[in-house]
Amino acid sequence: MFFIGVSGYISFFLLAAKDGLRLSKFIKPLTKLDLVVLDELGFIPFSKEGGQVLFQLCSDLNERVSISITTNLRFADWNGIFGDEIMTTSLLDRLTSKGHILEFVGESYRFRQRMQLEEQAASEQAR
Repeated sequence: MFFIGVSGYISFFLLAAKDGLRLSKFIKPLTKLDLVVLDELGFIPFSKEGGQVLFQLCSDLNERVSISITTNLRFADWNGIFGDEIMTTSLLDRLTSKGHILEFVGESYRFRQRMQLEEQAASEQAR
């Protein structure tokens, strides 16, 4: 398994490309894994080149490795991240053709835990 934040992945590969390294050199070892987790898609914006790098990764791993992407964005908002409607549609087509979509609706568990901590602290101060 390989777990990385999307913005970190894109930054790493864009820097590597500037140094003349080929993306395929880094993707090949990932094709031997069972799962690649790309965390927090859309939290930090990236350039069109960054979108192309992410598209290339997902295309190369498609049907070879399980890919998990976490995001708070609806699919309709992905075009704003990638900046290219055709590329976004193609990526979503690849990811969803044989994939499972898990949508969690409701309050964040982190937010709920924080609120509980604040309530506990307030009740302790009131004593």
